[in-house]
Amino acid sequence: MTAGRKRQLRRQRQGVERRRAAHEHDARETQRQQVAAELRQAYVQHHRRHIAAFSMWALAVILAVSHIFEHTGTLRLMSPGLEDILIGWPMAGVLAVSGAFVYGT
Repeated sequence: MTAGRKRQLRRQRQGVERRRAAHEHDARETQRQQVAAELRQAYVQHHRRHIAAFSMWALAVILAVSHIFEHTGTLRLMSPGLEDILIGWPMAGVLAVSGAFVYGT
């Protein structure tokens, strides 16, 4: 094999190695971007769960306070039977427990 042919083969090998290294670099960069996107998505889902849970807890507190006002007689929205079923302690408790469930998942 002549010296010129050896140089040509060496250059071809180096070109192949450069392309392979560039491809591996691109693949690693794509993987880093995918991981970053997954982390952003996880944060968004976590934030939405927090908002939903805190909203449910706030509604539970509002229901409990309105129930207290109903029993003291300062606020009369509906009949006492419906009031106990719809805006009473059971509904406030259900909302609080549901908010805790949403927060914990």
